[in-house]
Amino acid sequence: MNPFTQVPSHPLPAPPQDPGDSPRAGALSRQGYERMVQGDAKGAVAALKQALDLVPDDGAAWNNLGLLYEAHQALDLALHCYRRAVRLAGEGAEPWINLGRCLWSTGDRHRAARCYRRALEIEPERKEAWQGLARIHEADGRMEEAVLCWRRAGKRSIDRRAAWLAAAGRLLDGGDAAGAVACYRRALLDGEDAGTWARLGYAHHLEGDSLAAVRAYRRAAELEPDRPGLRYNLGCALIACGRFREAAHQLDRAVAQSPDDGAAWNNLGHARSELGQMARAQGCFERALEIDPDCHAAWNNLAGWHEQQGNRDAAVKAYTRALALAPENSTYLLNRAIALAALRRNQEALDDLDRLCRQEPEMRQLVAELSPFADLATDPRFPAARP
Repeated sequence: MNPFTQVPSHPLPAPPQDPGDSPRAGALSRQGYERMVQGDAKGAVAALKQALDLVPDDGAAWNNLGLLYEAHQALDLALHCYRRAVRLAGEGAEPWINLGRCLWSTGDRHRAARCYRRALEIEPERKEAWQGLARIHEADGRMEEAVLCWRRAGKRSIDRRAAWLAAAGRLLDGGDAAGAVACYRRALLDGEDAGTWARLGYAHHLEGDSLAAVRAYRRAAELEPDRPGLRYNLGCALIACGRFREAAHQLDRAVAQSPDDGAAWNNLGHARSELGQMARAQGCFERALEIDPDCHAAWNNLAGWHEQQGNRDAAVKAYTRALALAPENSTYLLNRAIALAALRRNQEALDDLDRLCRQEPEMRQLVAELSPFADLATDPRFPAARP
């Protein structure tokens, strides 16, 4: 199987044959370029390497070999090839753009920017170079400069607010929730809308700031009360804050908007259970499982409901269903172990505790301190009894 999935977009054709060069080298360089364009990356690599063995100063061949290495994520080799290319074929923008892109991929933004600027000295309107500079400015938080570069790249309609939103989206994709929060807040200074407030709420949720998420979702709801998914997210944030009555109100609205949303029914059941509305909670969990029988969170919550009703056998069965769907979930394992210990099914409880502490050794101390396991403490299989 060919390991190269695609060839990036800036190959160079082989230069015209110099009478003093090896005719075979020129033919191999052209053959490498042609195979590359045709998608035959393996054949292209072989031809280009042979050409460079004969004529080491073929800048186009070095550039194209760099592209093939980059496509295979061999970035160190690609950088070596591009650096040779810009020394030998640096009068064109392509090798500079390729070197800049590869440096960007390795995190070297400073040198990448220098490469893009060199490409723009050669071709002042080269779109790819302006786009590369825009990404660098965005990553450095210089949004005004990023906007100017995007406009030079041809995105004339982009405004500063759109730039902040684009930056926030990229930061969220990269797992930087705090950075996304800052960008969404900056975008809202230039004009607010429900969608941006809702995305800010989601970023706060990922950041772990549930109270701030509630405030953002509430503002979104003021601007667009019927926005899909908004009531669900607001309800979840309120649950995380322990404000169960408000959460139930929002989740009631969520299931009215989307009656077949199993997750909303499950969370509504959780809120109702916390409010002591046990019959209504049961109905919510069962409705969630009618919609999605594989909703492991709903099985776990239904098991907890059974425990509150004193029916631990039913609870164990429901916990077992949850674990069948999410076997690595430590919370479900601990819950089932507690139910099994209460039923005096000690060996099964010890099996769950052993599995739990193997998955998460840091749980050993917690298990040792939980009163439901007091009767198991003298058993040599009890996790806290082992070093």
